[in-house]
Amino acid sequence: MQDAVLVLGASGSIGGAIARELAADGYPLALHGFTMTSRNKSLGEELSAPVFAGDLASPKEVDRLFEDIGKLFDRLAGVVFSVARPFPHKLSHRTKWPVYQEQLDTQLKALHLVVEKALPYLRESRNGARLIILSSEYVRGAPPVKIAPYVAAKAALTAYAQIIAQELVRHDIRVHILAPGMVRSRLTADMPDEYLDSLAEAMPEKRLTSSEDIAKTASFLMRPAADPLYGTVVPVSRAARR
Repeated sequence: MQDAVLVLGASGSIGGAIARELAADGYPLALHGFTMTSRNKSLGEELSAPVFAGDLASPKEVDRLFEDIGKLFDRLAGVVFSVARPFPHKLSHRTKWPVYQEQLDTQLKALHLVVEKALPYLRESRNGARLIILSSEYVRGAPPVKIAPYVAAKAALTAYAQIIAQELVRHDIRVHILAPGMVRSRLTADMPDEYLDSLAEAMPEKRLTSSEDIAKTASFLMRPAADPLYGTVVPVSRAARR
């Protein structure tokens, strides 16, 4: 039997798609969302997986999460960090600092706290472990306007991930970084459909990146064949490469 994978952000469209793909690959799962919603519970029932909730930027709540994980699993084959929080789409100079801080806490602080507590479980994995971190394609090129807090936080997250990728490989833990293109999700819910449709129309395939695109790539990164890609920012986008 395979070791379990903890999917953080399973309540989101991307995290949920990754959870379903890994379940199809035969991994036992543990799912986590910011709050305990009916969507979380439904996904847990669908995938026969325990569901947890809490603020990953809170040390106490991360401690509690891994205390609960330890009651169910002795080891983890992987952790998927697919965490995001909505933010107002405003020009940078019109965005108050607390918005930036919240995004940094959601991304960089939360990842650091999770890595600290997950390491003992990942080190015990029988076939090497993988930490899959969701970044954004906007850290690789010129991002659009009105998303500075999100991109700044993802850039910090990506730099952190690239450093720990070098530090953790000695423990047979591969850190993989996914950089998805724009996906229709909770984060883009306040964007007009006309705008998203125009973005899709400008792409070579005339469609946006999907959650399933990202999930299938995450599935590949959980396999030994993908181990040489550790520390690499892997783009998953329907847009043309630059």
